[in-house]
Amino acid sequence: MEEKQRHTILVVDDEEPIRNMVHQMLEIFGYKCLCAADASEARLFLQNDTIHLVLCDINMPGESGLELIKYVIEQYPDIATVMVTGVDDPGVAEDAIRIGAYDYIIKPFDHREMLIGITNALRRRQLEQDNRIYRVGLESLVKERTAALQQSEARLRAIFDAAEHVAFILAGGTGPEGPVIEFSPGAERLLGYRAEEVLGKPMALLKLPSIEGVCQNNYTGHGRPDAKSSEATFIRKNGEQVSVLSTIYPLFSPARTLTAVLYVAIDISERKRAERDLEASMGRLREALGGTIEAIARIMETRDPYTAGHEQRVAKLAVAIATEMGLASDRIEGLKMASMIHDLGKVSIPVAILSKPGRISPIEFELIKTHAAAGYEILKDIKFPWPIATMVLQHHERLDGSGYPHGIRGDCILLEARILGVADVVEAMSSHRPYRPALGTEAALSEVESKKGTIYDKEVVEACLRLFRKRGFKFTHAS
Repeated sequence: MEEKQRHTILVVDDEEPIRNMVHQMLEIFGYKCLCAADASEARLFLQNDTIHLVLCDINMPGESGLELIKYVIEQYPDIATVMVTGVDDPGVAEDAIRIGAYDYIIKPFDHREMLIGITNALRRRQLEQDNRIYRVGLESLVKERTAALQQSEARLRAIFDAAEHVAFILAGGTGPEGPVIEFSPGAERLLGYRAEEVLGKPMALLKLPSIEGVCQNNYTGHGRPDAKSSEATFIRKNGEQVSVLSTIYPLFSPARTLTAVLYVAIDISERKRAERDLEASMGRLREALGGTIEAIARIMETRDPYTAGHEQRVAKLAVAIATEMGLASDRIEGLKMASMIHDLGKVSIPVAILSKPGRISPIEFELIKTHAAAGYEILKDIKFPWPIATMVLQHHERLDGSGYPHGIRGDCILLEARILGVADVVEAMSSHRPYRPALGTEAALSEVESKKGTIYDKEVVEACLRLFRKRGFKFTHAS
């Protein structure tokens, strides 16, 4: 926590809710956070405050995020930059990375990925600053030496001796039997061996991950040899495991034969522990959120006992359809929560209308139709990780614009809302209502099948039909 408190992050986004959410989350995790609504306000912070990282939206009124990041990179090279956008466009990502941004994050935020991205960007910034310091020192050493061999030895030794947080291991040979020919102070601290214990010994003694892929590297002499980077687990001398970010550099002779392998390892145990703690915390928060949503659904059922279980059955079918379509688990979780409270807006409708037997009058039906917008108004200011309020608002919209409340069409309707709409219709037609008996599941399936591609999303309907007719899906009604 002490390390994070030294880092100041400037959040630049023209949407105040986004700035507030990111500000709150970063403060919780120990960062100092400054917020700017546009590029001109951000420039003032850059001039007057010590900034370590800029988290910047791409699409903003006036000067764009890309232009601001170019300015930061040119004028403040020690500041890390991370771009944020609401559009998953590989071209935009490529532009952001090409101008020098450290990372690229898509809205809506996955909080864990954003925190990991910020942590990695700050760590990379620190490493680059360290490398610049090392480079200046090494250039001075090179100038002081006259012999190329002395220059190379002094450079390597200076790096090894200065490596406080990074461990360097230079192993010769083409396999685990090759001897260790250099072992830095950083390597001693990381692995727990003294240099005299390992120098000249087979590198298998260190129990490092396999370097087979690197050893088989067929270097042609054109360009730089490929380095292999990955997260790995090293085994310390005392048997303890330590998580590292390891990069393996193959070293080739002028004759293009592999002569040695250089290990560069950074201890990321603390980061991994923080990731696990964050994941556990997020899991607890999601469980609490799910329990709250379910409680709201149960409260709603007490007002409308004739549709008891409707929300749960719609949620079950919507989740099954989304799974059949191959949606990501995170999107399915958001869809489930929206389904559980999709009729929340009916709290604004008199119980006498909801439980009225017999035909509903046109005026009463118009009143019932307001429940989608009413539910949206209740939910819109809650900072869910998913667009739940919009799903609730759109679950009665239809592809041809015949739905309500706004009559939007086609892809303007969220996919989750299209799934929820089909699940809602099938469940409602299959179940008893005060104003009519149950029409049956087959009648409900025939209804959506006959109108797929026109009123209901074709892929959603086909997934629904497969569930019932091939997978054996059934509703479970309370007795």
